[in-house]
Amino acid sequence: MILYTMMPDEMVYPVDASAYQKQSVIELNGVQLLVQETNDQQYEIVRLMSNDPMDFLNMQYSPGQKIKMSYSLSNKPY
Repeated sequence: MILYTMMPDEMVYPVDASAYQKQSVIELNGVQLLVQETNDQQYEIVRLMSNDPMDFLNMQYSPGQKIKMSYSLSNKPY
């Protein structure tokens, strides 16, 4: 069977809601990204959430890229 649709696969073939619990939206250098946690302090870019075409040409933000995040206690706002 061939299915011709403009809908994303997630809408046609929904997955379990627990698959989305590891995903979060972050901002990196002013660009919002949907990332999924893979390992401790390591994330994989799932989707680029930007309306700037130049962001899509930047390979740093392409889906599948790995991001290592570190959090320091000195960065706390209080």
